[in-house]
Amino acid sequence: MTGAATEALERLAGSPERFPGALLLTGSSEIALERESRRLAARLLCPEDDPEMSCRSCRRADAGLHPDLLTVEPEGVQIRVDRVREALAFAAGRPYEAARRVVRIAKAELLGLEAANALLKSLEEPGTRFRWILTTTRPEALLPTVRSRTTAASLPTADTAERQEAWRRRGFSEEDARDLVLFAGDEDEDPSAGLEEGRQIRQTLVGALEEGLARRSVAALVLAAEMVASRDDVSGRVLAELLADAALVSAVPNTEALRHRAVAGRLGALARGLDPSALREAAVLAADPPADNRRGNRRLHFEKVLLELYAASRR
Repeated sequence: MTGAATEALERLAGSPERFPGALLLTGSSEIALERESRRLAARLLCPEDDPEMSCRSCRRADAGLHPDLLTVEPEGVQIRVDRVREALAFAAGRPYEAARRVVRIAKAELLGLEAANALLKSLEEPGTRFRWILTTTRPEALLPTVRSRTTAASLPTADTAERQEAWRRRGFSEEDARDLVLFAGDEDEDPSAGLEEGRQIRQTLVGALEEGLARRSVAALVLAAEMVASRDDVSGRVLAELLADAALVSAVPNTEALRHRAVAGRLGALARGLDPSALREAAVLAADPPADNRRGNRRLHFEKVLLELYAASRR
């Protein structure tokens, strides 16, 4: 959000009657989304209109202990319909203490199809004594019917240069700072772990692309698709970024705009045998996996992306 948007949301939180019945809060940091959604919920439940959140009600809401606040989170790979039904029953009940009730749905992109459909009517007509707050780092993965029934607001994100400088100020080298922007959240307690994991994912994927596209191994591409499908969304994002970087470096050698400059040489060599338009198309498709996030569908999706790129490279 811009500063003006942040202030507007704060004013709405202080005036619950004007607050959206269903808010979709988006951003790049799950930690920041967790913190902000708890803060908004506390403000909506506060009996004293306490912006400092120092009252007992606000403190309990922030800790997740308020009787009129319910949090729904994924169980395994998705948010199940049973949890949504519990939330709907909670929404239909009378508040215990506050003037209203609030349900937070964390990682809303993991709503299963049945769970998302169960939400639709209440998102559209939550009633005067109830509010939804959904959070996600991937709003594009939600069903269009869910997005259309919510009011979206985005948390502010520092630009890349600012974030790199922040990491350098914390003592990291320029190369590490550049990769930390890609692989670690600004508030991670152990950013080095995220850095190492991200670099390992990148090395594995670049190796698979070299083996599959340059050395003509379909098996390497199928295994890469399986890896991306079975891991978290970081690997899918990295694959899309690597394909986009390969398309970019083929058109503009030595460009400073690459995300993954540490493997620029390998991507350039890979791109020499490929059509840049095919790389760009593959990057777009890789960045848009199936919304329901089922592993089988994700594997088939990434197989299709990589095998179509393989076919394009043989023309």
